[in-house]
Amino acid sequence: MADQKISALAAASAAAVANELAINEAGTSKKLTIQQVVDLIVKRAAGTTMVAGSYLSQLVLAAASGSITGTAFVTVMEMTGVGVGRYHFKCELLYQTTATTTGINVTATHTGTTTTWIMRASVPTTGASAATKAATNAAQASAGGLWETEVELTKGAAIGTLSNFTVSVNATTDQIVVIEGSFVVSVTGSLQIQLSAELAALVCTAREGSFLELKKLS
Repeated sequence: MADQKISALAAASAAAVANELAINEAGTSKKLTIQQVVDLIVKRAAGTTMVAGSYLSQLVLAAASGSITGTAFVTVMEMTGVGVGRYHFKCELLYQTTATTTGINVTATHTGTTTTWIMRASVPTTGASAATKAATNAAQASAGGLWETEVELTKGAAIGTLSNFTVSVNATTDQIVVIEGSFVVSVTGSLQIQLSAELAALVCTAREGSFLELKKLS
């Protein structure tokens, strides 16, 4: 049968993940579904950990973490196999505390070797026209509601000052902190999002629906 130009083919009625594309793999004609193509570009998982993809990786926390007591950081989300290259990450971490004014600390780290690292954490706060460093999940009565941000240059170090950054004014309800940053990897390791309580006797949890996205830039 003579070769047929793509332009001469009838158009599909609509794109569907089950539709197939012709490819050549090492000299052999094969096929890929659109779903397989999407999965190559965007790798997704629900749980606490996943193997990072080649381009864009997305992980959603499928269940709340166990209770985290005290100031030692606990890994609540993890992407393994984050290899040599340049990356950007963003984590929308949902959390709860068990008592009003209980604070948290957050960080991100990479278990391999990085040559560049910068990250920040941002939270909505009670501040109307001035910074308060007191996190909140309540709607602002004023048009001056603020997000406040702290920056950290050392992976694995707490972002922001203890007990003065993410002090919670709401207990046992979901709150959000956004952690994002850029880094360069020279030795493969795992990207980890970590959470701790502010003080030894205080308790917090990461909540279902927390979302981590990692982009490989080069």
